[in-house]
Amino acid sequence: MEKLETASFEIEEERVAWEGLASSCTAPIRKFAAFTLVGFTSFIVMATFVIVFYQLFPSRNMPDGIVVPVPRAVFDVTMLLGVAVAIGGYLIWLIRSLRSYAAFSAVLSRGGLDPHRPTAGGLRAYSDEQLLALRSRYERLHEGKLRERLGRTFGFHGNDEFTLGPLSVLPGTFEMGALRVEWETQLILRSGEPMPEISWWSEGRHNLLPRRPDEARKLVYALRYTGDSVRELKRRYGYRTERWHATVPEGKLFDAVRDLESSHRIQLALSRSGFRKAPPS
Repeated sequence: MEKLETASFEIEEERVAWEGLASSCTAPIRKFAAFTLVGFTSFIVMATFVIVFYQLFPSRNMPDGIVVPVPRAVFDVTMLLGVAVAIGGYLIWLIRSLRSYAAFSAVLSRGGLDPHRPTAGGLRAYSDEQLLALRSRYERLHEGKLRERLGRTFGFHGNDEFTLGPLSVLPGTFEMGALRVEWETQLILRSGEPMPEISWWSEGRHNLLPRRPDEARKLVYALRYTGDSVRELKRRYGYRTERWHATVPEGKLFDAVRDLESSHRIQLALSRSGFRKAPPS
């Protein structure tokens, strides 16, 4: 009976559902800061309007040319309205976000997927670019909870074939396919261990759910891992890239220059497209 109620997804449908779930998980602290700014701006606008109003329409017993003070009660009401705008707006966003998250979770569950564990059935929903961006983040992290979470969720480990400075693998290559198999094998080998959940809160903080691989997002992820590789190259071989021919080992020079040129080319492409905002790391 459960099988009859379960709808299987094509890969594109699955990615659309994951995209909807991930889009419901904007960082709550960042949103609260944004609504606080909106509330403060509203208070400034309303306070300015009240001050101007009292100067233009003073009470009849006030002499001309005198600055009319705004009553404290009016000022307090204006402040409370600004606070109400901030808190009310945040609560409306929070309720809508949680409803959207619940709705897409239900869609994924009906498709036989676990909305809290996107890699439980493998890594097929993730594009090569997103996986490499996540693996690059794993590489840069020191030992800690987030690094452990990434390793357990995606099968990453320090002895796989991925390296930065220069990049050892690129999207769409045979090496990338082999790396996917290695990560998925690692997931199978550790299937007896509990896998951490990616909740609404953790996705808002860490951005771990699959996203649709449109061209702009592919460029953003590519900029992330090529940028990390270039920074590692500069740290190892010097920040004066024109001298890399003398400092980078001969077997790595071609790939080092490739990463540097790719980083510049991707930045230019993103600038031309107007897509400047990268997903948070």
